[in-house]
Amino acid sequence: MFDETALDIPAQASEETPEAATVRVEAMVLGACLMATPAQDPVPVVARVLGDDGDWYRPHHETIWRAILALHGRSKPTGVPMVEAELRRSDDLTRVGGFLQLSQIAEQACLSVEVEHYAEIVHGYARLRRYQQVLTRGMQTARRADPVGVTDAIAAHQVELEHLAADQSADDGMFGRFADGLDEHLDSLETTVEPAAVTGLTDLDHVLKMRPGNVIVVAGRPAMGKSAATLGIALANSTSGRPTLVHSLEMGKGEVTNRVLSNRARVALHHLMDGGDAVTEDDWTRLARHLPALEALPLWMDYTPRVTPGLVRTRIKSLIRQTGQAPLVVIDYIQLMYTDQRNSRQSTYDRVSEVSREIKIIAEETGAVIVCCAQLNRGSEHREGKRPQTSDLRDSGQLEQDASAIVLLHREDAYNPSSPRAGESDLIIGKNRNGPCPEITVAHQFHYSRLRNMSEDD
Repeated sequence: MFDETALDIPAQASEETPEAATVRVEAMVLGACLMATPAQDPVPVVARVLGDDGDWYRPHHETIWRAILALHGRSKPTGVPMVEAELRRSDDLTRVGGFLQLSQIAEQACLSVEVEHYAEIVHGYARLRRYQQVLTRGMQTARRADPVGVTDAIAAHQVELEHLAADQSADDGMFGRFADGLDEHLDSLETTVEPAAVTGLTDLDHVLKMRPGNVIVVAGRPAMGKSAATLGIALANSTSGRPTLVHSLEMGKGEVTNRVLSNRARVALHHLMDGGDAVTEDDWTRLARHLPALEALPLWMDYTPRVTPGLVRTRIKSLIRQTGQAPLVVIDYIQLMYTDQRNSRQSTYDRVSEVSREIKIIAEETGAVIVCCAQLNRGSEHREGKRPQTSDLRDSGQLEQDASAIVLLHREDAYNPSSPRAGESDLIIGKNRNGPCPEITVAHQFHYSRLRNMSEDD
């Protein structure tokens, strides 16, 4: 189960069990902290590798470590006398074995220059234990799972394994001095940064400047063109050669396919929806002309009705393996997603909040740009001009907090068909971490299921 040779643990008696080896290495690390001096202080190094708690096999080692951290946080020495006093103050001294046990641990201390190495071994043992626990839970879930829920069970198990593989407590370069890597960053500023994804709408691309890890929320009331906008973004991005993934929770395969064909070939959407004689000879000619380009697009579709953050993460990683690039991901729409934890008592607010947080984490972990459709509540209906605001996002304010940018869709002709602005859609940038928040006007051609730049000729 444990490979001590691979972990480079000092040789001891051959009959030593993996558990005994774990305890011994933990004592070496704690001993180094108990022997710390102002000139040689290993506590920050151990804290960076192991964190506050959770990596210790023996409970009393964890208790001693908490006492060491408490002293270190108050800029106090962490020698045996001070740790003994701290444990006595918290009524934990007897439970950990008293002064004698602390002295024995101190005698096993490794050198300060070795402490990081042995701390990583302690962390490695902890990860092995967590791995075994995940596998055990997976087997228990598999025994209890019914045939209908097997996909959800596999997805939940996969999420646990991926979180474990990410090893967020390990040193991954996320923590350090500001000056670390500053010269390299300044050198990188000499090169123009290309956007990670494009929308196909010139003014919107100029404002958003989408970067890896961004989450863009496209929101509006029903019939404002959310699906047309986000599907158009997916098509524009894939046309540029970038891998693109669309999760369609609201529309089925046939409806989405018709919208893609209508958008690209400029065939009336209602012709394709009706089929048969409604599709004219000119329509067939247009479709045939655009079919080769559509077949070549790096565009993947997912029509799974029950989409969870775990499934989104799995799909993204699969595309990264296939293409070598993090994709643009479109989710239509986020309030229809489920959480990875099957909890029938979870409120809508809690569900959407959890999904929003997980989507943000996935974008940052994978470098994908994620564009989410979202519904708005009826707040704008009671407002003069019917113009939406970010506070109108339905079900959870977490969406507003997690988004890198929020694009609100508004059409005057939806409320006043005789409006002089018929055929125009306003893209109201309600939030933008990477730039300004202007209002962009585009033309909507819903008979082709698309939005267009105002300056473009059809």
